[in-house]
Amino acid sequence: QDTTSTVAGQFCIITINTGTKVSGYMTSKQNGKVTLIDPVLGALTIDESKIETMKIAENGAEYSFMMSNGRSYRGTVVSQNETVITITTESLGEIKLMVANITDFSTGSASLQTSGDSYDHATRYLFAPSAIPLRKGEGYYQNIMVLMSGAQYGVSDNFSIGGGVLVPIGFFGTMKYGKQVGKNAYVAGGGMVVTTFMGLGFGVGCGFGSFTYGNRGTNFTVTGGFGGVASDGDWNVTKRPIVNISGMLKVTDGFSIVTENWLIPSRRYNYPTRTYSTSYNPQLSLGFRIGSGKHSFDLAGLALGGEIVIPYFAYSYRFHTNKSKR
Repeated sequence: QDTTSTVAGQFCIITINTGTKVSGYMTSKQNGKVTLIDPVLGALTIDESKIETMKIAENGAEYSFMMSNGRSYRGTVVSQNETVITITTESLGEIKLMVANITDFSTGSASLQTSGDSYDHATRYLFAPSAIPLRKGEGYYQNIMVLMSGAQYGVSDNFSIGGGVLVPIGFFGTMKYGKQVGKNAYVAGGGMVVTTFMGLGFGVGCGFGSFTYGNRGTNFTVTGGFGGVASDGDWNVTKRPIVNISGMLKVTDGFSIVTENWLIPSRRYNYPTRTYSTSYNPQLSLGFRIGSGKHSFDLAGLALGGEIVIPYFAYSYRFHTNKSKR
């Protein structure tokens, strides 16, 4: 059972062990019973032994509220009563949400999304992830330049997994745990592995940590990690960290500027001195993202080694599997 809060006087969503879901303003929680006022069914008293999960929206906390009209509003709860929850958002300031129109809620940053069921694309740049996590039930499919197809899915509000195919190399898998640690501040950690189609004893892996500052429309991320290459079971790990610096700037609802830049350590042999040296090889990019809601298209230029520029294009489709139904 989810014991997010035990304080009455706050909005809650309860799932009973029969699968029935009710929501409303909790008036009491005592003697093994929870009493709430459902905007449709009126006053209800539920035995705690029959409750499978219970989510409570606490005053002063930040949530994303999903509404019956398909819109999603994120903000900090200021006050609430039987009929209205008042939240503060970055874009519109203080707004009031009718309790009867709320279908679900989850933790989230204090911002506003008005197009669709919170189908933004804030958790990634061109390929690299931000520290902003996918919420439970959210996910996306991405195809990069035809050769790479993959998907990511939020198992919980903080943890996501993914995988796909990279032609002609093989399969890849990813995982990320992200968490909001302050207003507009997020941290995350995760990893990625790549293996060949034919199981030739070759693989690539990396682990990383990220920090993101900003909201879901405009932000920047610094990521550091170590990568390794496996051959016949032996791993060769980089002695210096791989660094990624990425950012996005929301210009309008359907247009954003995106940059993703890698600093990859490269080991080179110096023939005159017969010694090895390590330096960072920059992989830079600048482009834009078109589209909002479920669909987005990324177009960019990649400067490999700071010299060769090649075009980059990708398509992404966002989906949501846990829409609440009453």
